[in-house]
Amino acid sequence: MNKVRGRAINANTQNTNNFSMWMEPLSHKDYPVTYVANPTQNAVVTSNGVKNVVVAEPGMLYNQARLDVSGSVNPTRWTTGQTVNTVFLESAQMAQRGDAVANGTYTVASYSYTPKSNNSRIIVDYSALYRITGYNADEFESRILIDGTTLIAKRQQAYANEAGGGTRSGTLFPICGGITNNALGPRTISIILYTASTDPVQFYSQAYDACMKITEIAL
Repeated sequence: MNKVRGRAINANTQNTNNFSMWMEPLSHKDYPVTYVANPTQNAVVTSNGVKNVVVAEPGMLYNQARLDVSGSVNPTRWTTGQTVNTVFLESAQMAQRGDAVANGTYTVASYSYTPKSNNSRIIVDYSALYRITGYNADEFESRILIDGTTLIAKRQQAYANEAGGGTRSGTLFPICGGITNNALGPRTISIILYTASTDPVQFYSQAYDACMKITEIAL
């Protein structure tokens, strides 16, 4: 009877030890990856049709393995500075104008971007081919507006008042700016040209004439 009782106590102790080991938070210790199928240098999360498996070199620690994923990754949280999303647009994808404009305020290009995170920064890079004719002392200004009102970037171009006079300032494009974002709703990005000159500014709208890059990074 005592022998049976001793075995029961030993079994209970062993179960308690096993429970403690597995319930210990992973952050407290480096656990080796012990499930091995076709060992490689990389950790792989995939599916064998029955369950998800991890494949790694025997004895490799979890923080030493590179992770390869056979499917897509769709995170909902990001670390500070991590790229959340990137969009690259050609002329036809962002309503790029391809005509000549003068003496007024014009939308050169626009695009509606929907953020992936509500705690991020949206960075807009825009570049376009343009040509200004004439030779008067003219000044032009380009801007990036968010949702029609928020100014995130401004550039100016001014010319000398003489025939053949070159620009005496920066140029209108490329232009870049950023805005802090805290919502998931669409944000309208507008590239604006302000001009009080009668000299026309010619824009072009072939795929290679203009582009916009939108980069969303986590805060």
